[in-house]
Amino acid sequence: MKKQAVLIVKKLQDAGFEAYFAGGGVRDILLGVEPKDIDIATSAKPDEIEKLFNHTIPVGKQYGIIIVRENDQNFEVATFRTESNYEDKRRPLKISFTSAEQDARRRDFTINGLYMDPVRNKIIDFVGGQDDIKRKVIKFIGDPTDRINEDYLRLLRAVRFKITLGFQYDEDTFNAVRKNVSLIKSVSAERIRDELNKIFISYNRATALIELSESGILREVLPEIEKLKGVAQPPQYHQEGDVFTHTYLAMKSLPKNASLHLAWATLLHDIAKPKTEIRLDDQIIFHDHAKVSAKMARAILSRLKFSNIEINTISWLIDNHMKIAQIEKLRPGKKSEFLLDNRFPDLLELVRADTLGTHPARLDRLDEWQKSRDELITQKEKYIIKSQKLKLFSGDDLIKLGLSPSEKFKEILDKVHDRILENEITTQQEAINYVKTLI
Repeated sequence: MKKQAVLIVKKLQDAGFEAYFAGGGVRDILLGVEPKDIDIATSAKPDEIEKLFNHTIPVGKQYGIIIVRENDQNFEVATFRTESNYEDKRRPLKISFTSAEQDARRRDFTINGLYMDPVRNKIIDFVGGQDDIKRKVIKFIGDPTDRINEDYLRLLRAVRFKITLGFQYDEDTFNAVRKNVSLIKSVSAERIRDELNKIFISYNRATALIELSESGILREVLPEIEKLKGVAQPPQYHQEGDVFTHTYLAMKSLPKNASLHLAWATLLHDIAKPKTEIRLDDQIIFHDHAKVSAKMARAILSRLKFSNIEINTISWLIDNHMKIAQIEKLRPGKKSEFLLDNRFPDLLELVRADTLGTHPARLDRLDEWQKSRDELITQKEKYIIKSQKLKLFSGDDLIKLGLSPSEKFKEILDKVHDRILENEITTQQEAINYVKTLI
């Protein structure tokens, strides 16, 4: 990707235009991180870019942005510009083509306002971004309030860059975020969701929970999480503190490569504890909190415009995180279905994080789960083999025996399949004979 991007820059320069790598790609290169994409900024106008390259897409031509496609890769090539009169606090109503310096000064943070000439291997810095990268500081370019008013999502992006890069805020930047935090409510749910996903997929997701709370953003975008503060838990099981603290510790206990579904499930797994709290004398009980949490999670994720598949997966994990301890009590068919579910590995990780997020951590329970995991996987493999045997007998066979389809079908088939899984029935004739006894 970088090699191809260099060729695009060189072609623009050879045609007499200024052209550089721009933005986050430059930041990542300076941090020694492989950039996910490389954007290019140039003095060439959109029409001039289209004439210079054979394959272009005018995706944002009105904003000076052209996609150049080379070797099956897309590169955003943008003309140096200034912006004004922002529509919906995101898109500018007016742009003017300008110099590289003015283009840099319209960007959000100093670490994203750098240019790199890859042909001459030179950094162009009009905003002090190199110094802030060395100091590991997140700082708005120019006046923080002006940058925020241009795009309210920058409030959340400040947190995201701090978390994912492990940097600290410039004092004026943090103060501006806290002062203007209520503006985030004007941003579309989809854009907020995408930023939160980038935050919670990162290894510093637990720290992000604290940062989102201290900045005030959490109470605006996920008020249900903020309300976990001060909610006491049974001291005999949860000496770590309130539900918010437990959630933080559970998030911290997730594996570095935890899936996004698992991260969200962990974040929301106890969301209903404030609603389900019951106090009996000196006892604290959260009645059916997993089920209610799953229901609340559905509402939250729907509000953030998650897909139905994502909502179903995350809410399933939450709903089952307390049931997993009762797995051995399930009838064979249900146990098979549970173990074979492709969400089951994430469920195990959620239970592990939930356990480690508790003080005392009930290590005996954790050790039990860690020791049984290989056994559960082995059982799963056995059930895969056994599940093939379930084809021995089906609803069609019941019809052949003269039964009419009814609600009893499922009850009969469940009984047959349980005995197949326990090897009490091994042939179709044995299944038929058993069904005849039921009839």
